[in-house]
Amino acid sequence: MMIEGTDWIWAIGLVLGGAAAAYLLLNECVKAVEVRIEHMMKRIEQIEAEAGYEEPAINDELRRLIAEGQEIRAVKAARVAFGYSLLEAKHYIDGLKENS
Repeated sequence: MMIEGTDWIWAIGLVLGGAAAAYLLLNECVKAVEVRIEHMMKRIEQIEAEAGYEEPAINDELRRLIAEGQEIRAVKAARVAFGYSLLEAKHYIDGLKENS
């Protein structure tokens, strides 16, 4: 079946419309997951506080590096200490900065 005349414009419009709808749906799903993760992180913090969770000893060193403006070294140290990926270590360091 060949698309003739202006029918190809309609076909492109349908494809683009479908892609836009899929993007919007996936975007909403990602936002919902992010909200759930945020709630879980808050709950984990509450549980840690209730259980008397002690911070890892390396956090003092990481905070010192942050205070000295050596965030890259802090991220690297967190990766080595905890086996984190680059993104996980960056988030950990950002969390230490926020809670200092």
